This record gives sequence, structure tokens and C-alpha cells, in this order.
Amino acid sequence: MGRAGGRLAPPRMRVYARYAILNEPDPEPAPIPIEVWEPDPENPGYLQYAGNRPVGDVLKELKRRLEAEGLLADLEGISQVYRMFEPQAEFPRYWRLACYAVTGASEGHYVHVDALVPREDAKPPYVEAVPVFLGKTFRGMDFAYRVAAACARHLGA
Repeated sequence: MGRAGGRLAPPRMRVYARYAILNEPDPEPAPIPIEVWEPDPENPGYLQYAGNRPVGDVLKELKRRLEAEGLLADLEGISQVYRMFEPQAEFPRYWRLACYAVTGASEGHYVHVDALVPREDAKPPYVEAVPVFLGKTFRGMDFAYRVAAACARHLGA
């Protein structure tokens, strides 16, 4: 120990601290359920795939969540493009979802939500991008990116 101004200086030591996060924000909501699972009568305790929810129902829930985040008001709209006039059509059976923003050809920016659908019956097999939802904004590409990221988060993409 050395002297500092006539007094003994405290020894040098390392201090390790543990941090507690107080007032943590609410956890992220679970993704919007798209698939429907029901009990398997042949295998008690197991579930079997029963299909997908109607695409119109998924869109309503997505719009509600985007509105809660303050993103829906600045969109010119987000609409169903998959079987456009059939809101009760089943959401397409997909392998993955893709949510992304693009610049429009003549104006604005678009937010796409596509279902990547495997086409295994084709020779050779391939994955098709099936458009499901389409949104448009005039707030710029950064805003379109934010909306695309929110769509991905809420749809579990």
C-alpha cells in the first residue's frame, strides 16, 4: 500500500458486479399462429396437423399488431394478395415465410410477405415464393424496413 497525501491509499482491487434488470419491458408476444393442430385420436398425447388458419384471419391479427406498434397508420395499406377475393382461403402450406421491403417501380416502397412453398411434384423440385400480403408506404425505405421487420417478428418468419 502506498501513501496518498499522508494517508494510506486503499489497495487496488477488482470489483465484479452482477446486474439486475428492473422494470424489464414486457416480453415479445408470441407469433401469430398460422397452423392449426388438434389432438391425434390414434396417438393420445400427440397432436396432428389439421391445416392452416384462413389468410383473412391472419391478416386481421397482423393489422391489429402493426396498429398497436404505430406502424399501420403510415402504411397506405396492407392487403391480402393470396387468393385476393377469398379471405376464408386457407393460408398456403409453407416451408418458410419471407418478409422484405422493396422500392416501387414508380413511387413509394412496398412491404412483401411471401410464403416459400416447396413444389416437390415438379421436376426438378423447387421452392416457389407465393405472395400472401402486400403493403405500401410513402414514408421511405427505412420505414418499409421497420414494417417488414415487424411483420417477420409477428408472423414468426
